[in-house]
Amino acid sequence: MYKIMIVDDEKDIVFMLSEFMKANEIDVVKAYSGYEALMKLDDSIQLMILDINMADLSGLEACKRIRAKSNIPILFLTAKSSQYDKVIGFGIGADDYITKPFDPVELVARTKAHLRRYENYNTTHTSSYQPIEFGNIKIIRNARKILKNDTEISLSNTEFNLLLYLIDNAQTVLSRQQILMQVWESAHYDENTVNTFIKRLRTKIEDNKDTPVFIKSIRGVGYLFDYAFKDYESKS
Repeated sequence: MYKIMIVDDEKDIVFMLSEFMKANEIDVVKAYSGYEALMKLDDSIQLMILDINMADLSGLEACKRIRAKSNIPILFLTAKSSQYDKVIGFGIGADDYITKPFDPVELVARTKAHLRRYENYNTTHTSSYQPIEFGNIKIIRNARKILKNDTEISLSNTEFNLLLYLIDNAQTVLSRQQILMQVWESAHYDENTVNTFIKRLRTKIEDNKDTPVFIKSIRGVGYLFDYAFKDYESKS
């Protein structure tokens, strides 16, 4: 059974979502503040649904602290719906963004999709692969670790999955719709979601995000990971 944490200072929302999740065989740990979430977070938690607007510690700040030690999927729950707010959320490590009022059935479906991807990448990619190296980047795939100049950098679960998908399809032009269907497993999201995550990846792995060497834009189509790997076999 999957195990997630739901964090919101509105107890009725936590209760309602918990009942929906339990009905779908998802175990729930409840937290009513950002600080409580940080205290209860352990290795058994596979995903977190996190409200942004909480009084003691905002969801944004809680997300930053969680990302320092965990790459579990984080789904923001918020009343804010502007593209700017989404960019901020994705920028600090969120994997998804659910706007209130929301359809609980859709939220459960998106939660399950993130859990499946998280489980897949943590079980399918467990062999002792050779590290993937390009430029000053080294990826230790089975440990889900990425180093730049031998210093570990933090990627969210979705950022890591996106990078692996680009690498597995290196030197192949990928449309935004292809990326959405393979990384997010859904066309529900708009293409700006892909653009936002690509920008985040460039910021983290490129020496200059404005003149990327590896993740290149193909005008009117999508993106290309431009590197010729030697003796590398896709593990997807």
